[in-house]
Amino acid sequence: GNKTSVRELSNILTYITSANPCLGVTTMVPNSLGPAELLLNYGSIEQKNKYLPKLSSGESIPCFGLTGPNNGSDATGQIDTGIIINNNGKLQIKVQIKKRYITLAPISNLIGLAFNVSDPNNLLNNVSGITVALIEKGHPGLKQEKYHNPLDCGFPNGTLEGELLIDLEDIIGGQDQIGNGWKMLMECLAAGRGI
Repeated sequence: GNKTSVRELSNILTYITSANPCLGVTTMVPNSLGPAELLLNYGSIEQKNKYLPKLSSGESIPCFGLTGPNNGSDATGQIDTGIIINNNGKLQIKVQIKKRYITLAPISNLIGLAFNVSDPNNLLNNVSGITVALIEKGHPGLKQEKYHNPLDCGFPNGTLEGELLIDLEDIIGGQDQIGNGWKMLMECLAAGRGI
């Protein structure tokens, strides 16, 4: 929440990680790979007001679900897919997710998800493409059950799975951002991963 420069953030993370790699990774995700930067650049006013104070204070622990069993961290690979549906008069995205090696997934209470959306029934003028949404722990259908221990260094890493119905207002920036996720990811997460 202090708007540090790239160099300052890199120095802070290097210092923390030199003392404890697990703590370094746990600090890196919320500060450079999580949904905060996406919210700052693309979030609606309501989303910013709801999530940014909690992310800044540490009340919300984020994770970002991109990596899948068939695509690694490549959003252009075989990423999870969802479709726009009419659920009793309410438009939603129905998506089946299977994410793995998601840093902080076992302890996260704010989950960013990337998935490919299609609109086969033309409910929203055939919108399509990579889309990024935010859901909270306990979202119906979400399973945060498995824990990985890569490199035996103990930082929280696990899976995100389930069949979900996601409201259009849960898309970062709202329904106008359906299909703009690739641009959002490249502009925001690439810098964080570089740090």
